[in-house]
Amino acid sequence: MKFLDSNVLAYSFYENERLPECQKAIKEGGLINTFNLIEAFFIIEKETGNREIAQRSIRGLLKSNLIIAEVDVNLVFEVLKRIKESKFSVFDAVHYTCALMNNCNVILSYDKDFDKLDIPREEP
Repeated sequence: MKFLDSNVLAYSFYENERLPECQKAIKEGGLINTFNLIEAFFIIEKETGNREIAQRSIRGLLKSNLIIAEVDVNLVFEVLKRIKESKFSVFDAVHYTCALMNNCNVILSYDKDFDKLDIPREEP
């Protein structure tokens, strides 16, 4: 299963050069988490200057065929165990740990911080 990073989600909802391949990645399905939704909302609102577009975008993701994992106490505990030995931001650590805990075999992202990990990074 593929884990989709927040930048892939966000690029799917406003005009940019990556829009078509990111929309395709969402249609193909995969795993995201509840924190991805918050990050994507923030990015979309910032890039478009429009909160309504961000709201509609996240509603669209909620209706998509993506699997949405909860960021719960167990996930946070696992993040805290891993973060002291990593160069990750806490946000990336949440996504990486979620992908690990859900047996994902690839992380779709434009963020090179996911390079050289146990799960390979690919761009859509």
